[in-house]
Amino acid sequence: MHARQARQAATIWSTKHTHPIVTNILQAYQRRSLSELYSQSIKNKQVKDTRQDARSPLDNITDLPRPKIQISKADPLVGLKYSANREDKPPKNAKQAAEEYIEGLHRSNWNSEETWVRFNRLPSNAIAHLRNIDLNYTLAKIRGSEKTGSRSTPTSATLNRMLAIYEAFTKSGMAPDKYTYQELIAVNVELLNFKYAYEWLDKMVKQNIVPTIRPYRTILKGYSMIPGEIDNARQLWHEIKSKVSNGRIATEGSKIDLSTYTCYIAAEAKAGNFARVVDILQEMDQLNVKPDITLRNTILEGLVKHRGFDAGKQEATLIEESGYELNGFSYVVLLNAAIQEKRADEISKLLVAAASKNIIPPSHIIDAISLDAMEVLQIMDAVEGEHKVRLYNTLIEAAMRGNDFNNVLHLIGHMRQNKVKANLITYALLFDALNKAGRLDQAKSMFSKIFKSNSLKPDAHIYSIMIDACGRHGDIRSMVWFKTEMQKQGLHITEPIYNSILSALARWRQSNIQAVMMVVNELEHAKPAIKPTSRTFSAIFAAFAIQAKQRKLGSIELQFLQRWYRYAHERYFIEKDSYFYYISISAFVQSRCLTDAMTAFKDMIDGFKSNRHVAASFVKKPVQVLELIKLSVELQEYGAALEVWNRWFELRLAPMPKATELALFACDQMGQPDIARNIANGLLQNSAATNIAFCPQMVSESVLALYIAIMIKHERLKEVMLLVQLWTDVTKADAAMASNPLYQISETTVSRITGILRQCKHPEAPRLAGELLSFIDKHYPEATPE
Repeated sequence: MHARQARQAATIWSTKHTHPIVTNILQAYQRRSLSELYSQSIKNKQVKDTRQDARSPLDNITDLPRPKIQISKADPLVGLKYSANREDKPPKNAKQAAEEYIEGLHRSNWNSEETWVRFNRLPSNAIAHLRNIDLNYTLAKIRGSEKTGSRSTPTSATLNRMLAIYEAFTKSGMAPDKYTYQELIAVNVELLNFKYAYEWLDKMVKQNIVPTIRPYRTILKGYSMIPGEIDNARQLWHEIKSKVSNGRIATEGSKIDLSTYTCYIAAEAKAGNFARVVDILQEMDQLNVKPDITLRNTILEGLVKHRGFDAGKQEATLIEESGYELNGFSYVVLLNAAIQEKRADEISKLLVAAASKNIIPPSHIIDAISLDAMEVLQIMDAVEGEHKVRLYNTLIEAAMRGNDFNNVLHLIGHMRQNKVKANLITYALLFDALNKAGRLDQAKSMFSKIFKSNSLKPDAHIYSIMIDACGRHGDIRSMVWFKTEMQKQGLHITEPIYNSILSALARWRQSNIQAVMMVVNELEHAKPAIKPTSRTFSAIFAAFAIQAKQRKLGSIELQFLQRWYRYAHERYFIEKDSYFYYISISAFVQSRCLTDAMTAFKDMIDGFKSNRHVAASFVKKPVQVLELIKLSVELQEYGAALEVWNRWFELRLAPMPKATELALFACDQMGQPDIARNIANGLLQNSAATNIAFCPQMVSESVLALYIAIMIKHERLKEVMLLVQLWTDVTKADAAMASNPLYQISETTVSRITGILRQCKHPEAPRLAGELLSFIDKHYPEATPE
């Protein structure tokens, strides 16, 4: 044994050892338990996971009473659930509930989320009172199809919801019809699940339902969007033709319609098979199916993509010679090609041709053209009437896209010189440009000049721009003035305007929760009724989170916050996104409302199962989950702390050793050293035997020190060296961890651990101290105490 180590082993049990730091720790240890030895970091509001802050948890002492929660030792990390009490509403009569649902489904403008929530609220026996049309319209609303007026892009969560609705209806004894299958086919195609789309199609046919051409066209359209699916598109096309000819697909006049031909031509054109396109056009001519400009534009787009601008220009000439007039999409396709090939002369010719038909290219095309605004105006001088204003507006919008705010003002001046009368869209663009350029005072001055000397009155959109700009610049007084003026004009305050006001109040340094509550109350009782969005709720919760950091919220304020969290789901059917959950949990944590914070956390976990994007904000800033664990520990709800910690890896959060410290401390307070052992070993062993993810970065030196102290306290001394050896092997095998001070044992930590062992009455304590010092001297010689 090293001489220095031998001297230590001989004196470590001496009661004359008077190292000041160790003495303080030993005195605290003698008083009761590890809870007095644990870190004051529990009370720190800012967590800095650095070497400076990652001191040994043995440094910091805080008195916490014994835990209120105990769990079975036989069930570590399983069954640790924290549930909030919720009141159940009395069930409605099944028929009445169904009638109310049907009324709202067909007469109200429900979006996908509201439809899903309302359907789930139906008693199971109410579904039998619904009809096929109700099933199909429910599926259409969930998918967000165009015919429901709420088009949205479906996700895997959308598909899962539609399948759940389908199963609920079939269990009630209802037989799906062709429209039911069409919705399920459509959502699978939109998700590019062609295999499952075919399975639903086969299922429909097996039930002796003669399909229309629509589901086949839906799949064909999906194939046409992907060049690599051309072989499948051709196979499906031949199947369609065969089934139409023998009556196995119901079509008008027993022939394929124009929309289906367009989908197949799009597939061939996108793949560059133009000889096949010509054959199909000839076939259409023989069957007297007349092409339209949409079909010809599809061919034009394919030609430009595969053969360049000249081929597209030739096709455009053929289109016009065939009696079709080029539309805005035609010119966008041609201009894009000319821009990519840098054909300046052709760009000018196309602009002249478009101007002759009063067609104004969109701002992103204008922005991509290597011509300044004055040149474009000169080239497109043939534009007449109200279209001239549209041209100026498009040029202004293009200038804004490039943040060329001086050019915006120049275009406004040019309009006046040429006596082109600006409209409200022009002024809206002007104010938006000034505000984005940071010229709020100039925008307010011009607002006064323009509308006080003009018969033109500002509309809701212009007021919205000014209110939002004032709010973003912190000019709350002006924001309120514009809102008041808007109401004087008889204009309704819309949901985006309320969002801007609430966001401004949340950011305001002198933020007043009472003002936020007054605005929300006004929104709630507005006529006509206003439906808040997730942005509205995020602004509300952000204001409360900021205030809660500065002072303790009153009971009325807390009740308000709790009520509006319930409203998000129960009254307004908000589709909660990642930021909504993040800011809601933040507000409740800052308000120290653990029950509500856990409710929001569990709601987020439920949403995460079907949509992983709801955890995006927590992945970027996992500290909020850490704060929830800390609050649970502070309030001695150790089961809640472990439940949240156990979700850390499911949410794929970045490693934060502080979270493991809190979890181990919770285990100690619950009297569960076995759970602490499972946590530490699970993090350091890549084994399927544990339900804990392998993540050694979660076990820093401070975590290791805390673990050792817990094992000593609970007289599990045999576990100490097993984990120390495992931790050393893992950290030294990883180059990044081996060079990180967070994962190296320090002399201070060794001294404190040996100090605790000196006071331990377990007969194995002296042997463990010697073994530990020998190990430290071998693997961490710089940490061996003097």
